[in-house]
Parts: sequence; C-alpha cells; structure tokens
Amino acid sequence: MADLKETQARHAQDVVSGNMAGLMGDFTPAGMAKVMAIMAGGPVTATSFSVKDLGNDEAEIDYIGATTRKIWSKWEETSPGKWQISDVADRS
Repeated sequence: MADLKETQARHAQDVVSGNMAGLMGDFTPAGMAKVMAIMAGGPVTATSFSVKDLGNDEAEIDYIGATTRKIWSKWEETSPGKWQISDVADRS
C-alpha cells in the first residue's frame, strides 16, 4: 500500500483527470458526505495541482485551472497502508 503523501498525490491526480472510480475509495462515509456538499457548489476543474502537507495527517491541495480551488483534507489510516479522507473543506 502507498504512504500518505503518495496517496494524496494520486488522489489529486485522480481529481484533475476526472477518475471518479479511483476517487470513490478515498473517502470514509463521513468524508464522502462532506465532499458531496462541496461538489454541490460545482465540480473541481483543474489542469494541475499542488499538495501542501500541513502535518497531523492534514493537507491542502490547490487545484489549478482558470481559477484555483484550495481544498483542505484530514486523512485517516483506516487499515494498514489504506488512507482515506475523513474530513474535507473548501478553503478557496
């Protein structure tokens, strides 16, 4: 399994690429509910990304396109080597 930084980068690339199948396993049930609320405001459209490790299993990912959306996420190791987003917020 991947470490947290690898998982965050793969997750961000899946968002940019629109790989919904890859994204579905990235969220705990609580995280999924929160990301659905964010998506109700419109999808993330980006051509690149930048991941900032905030420590404490938290990250801010900038999704960069015509505009930039900053998404904060809290990650949880739900089983050995499997990281999922348990909390998420749009900080744009």
